[in-house]
Amino acid sequence: MSYEELRKTELFSFFNFTESGRRPMADGMQEIHLKPGGFQEFIDLTMKVDRSQNVHEGILYLDRDWIGSPMTVSPFGKDLAKSFIDAITPPIDKKKASSVVSTIWNIQGSSDIMIPIQPQDSKDLVPEIPIDELVQVYLGTKDKFEMRLEKSFIRVENVIDVGRKRLKISVEAI
Repeated sequence: MSYEELRKTELFSFFNFTESGRRPMADGMQEIHLKPGGFQEFIDLTMKVDRSQNVHEGILYLDRDWIGSPMTVSPFGKDLAKSFIDAITPPIDKKKASSVVSTIWNIQGSSDIMIPIQPQDSKDLVPEIPIDELVQVYLGTKDKFEMRLEKSFIRVENVIDVGRKRLKISVEAI
């Protein structure tokens, strides 16, 4: 996917991401740093693009304190995380990646109250991924979740970045 195509997705339009800087890399790639319209102090997004402006990797950092804990989960963090994965994943991998997207969207803290507007069809919830592992990583109780797809690699992990505990979500072209 080209960077220009990516800029037309919900990730950019809904969350109002704008460039905050660019940095050339040794391998000819360029790193593009972006910030959302709101909650800028908790969110960092980086895209790695080649000379033709094709996206090779997207990395989203979310502060752990902002996205929540096993008790309560921020709906804003879930929305951003699932939109990021959906936007960055190559079209050929979207169907398999949808299990990651829906799992993140449906994460709840033990104190969260959710009132469904429509009943969920259980046949749509058949997982193709180890759901518990992804949920525990998102909630901060496990370190890493990885999923290799045909043309991409999704990694969700808890890291220390810029001196803060953060959730790092990356989608890399392979």
